[in-house]
Amino acid sequence: MKSTAMLLAAAAAAVGVVATQDAAAASHRESGRRATQSRPLQPPAPHGSTVVLYDQIANATTSGALVAQYSSSSGAPYDSEGADDFVVPAAGWRITTVQFGAFAGQNTTGAYPTAANVRIYTNDGPAPSSNTACNYSAATVAYDTTTQIATVALPGVCELAAGTYWISYQPMYDFGASGGDYFWNLAAPQVGAIGQWRNPGDGFASGCTAWSATTSCDFTQPDFAFRLSGVVLPVSLQSFSID
Repeated sequence: MKSTAMLLAAAAAAVGVVATQDAAAASHRESGRRATQSRPLQPPAPHGSTVVLYDQIANATTSGALVAQYSSSSGAPYDSEGADDFVVPAAGWRITTVQFGAFAGQNTTGAYPTAANVRIYTNDGPAPSSNTACNYSAATVAYDTTTQIATVALPGVCELAAGTYWISYQPMYDFGASGGDYFWNLAAPQVGAIGQWRNPGDGFASGCTAWSATTSCDFTQPDFAFRLSGVVLPVSLQSFSID
């Protein structure tokens, strides 16, 4: 029914170019190198203004990782989740909107899912911890078929103090009804820690039942494509005394 090959589905690029799964796999075999770079600095923003806080969508590749929560019990072994890290600076952020590079598999006939789980995990070394700083179940998804970007306006306040966090995206749908699957675009080069992926039921027989580096789960690129928008929080005044 499903196989590990589905983990590396070909993505439709923004210009409409579709890379095949076989081509993506061949490219991975031809080069074992993985580029890395320093985390890009985000431009300063006026306090209180809604701005792009962090952006990795420009790094999107034409490969994607399956991330999904299936609505049918038969799909449970294939439930999967991806996550990528970002760093909040000293002032802190209030995130209001998150966006993801995303696409439907080649044989998928249904419309893009209109709901997804969006979680922001705290950091545990090279992977997400078991704790969430912000957690939204079945949040509404608006999908743009032209840009291939899924947008979620967070339904509740998500304020983050300085530190490292992990964003997770998990569309919700019924595989049987959609006739296929939906994928989160992988991104390169690597920025910060390498992206993580897990499939607790091991339906894809990857062995990645706990958080694991994307490249150890047979993906071709290290990170995920996402964008965070919101507000830079004002620095709190500190109390002091003069002797």
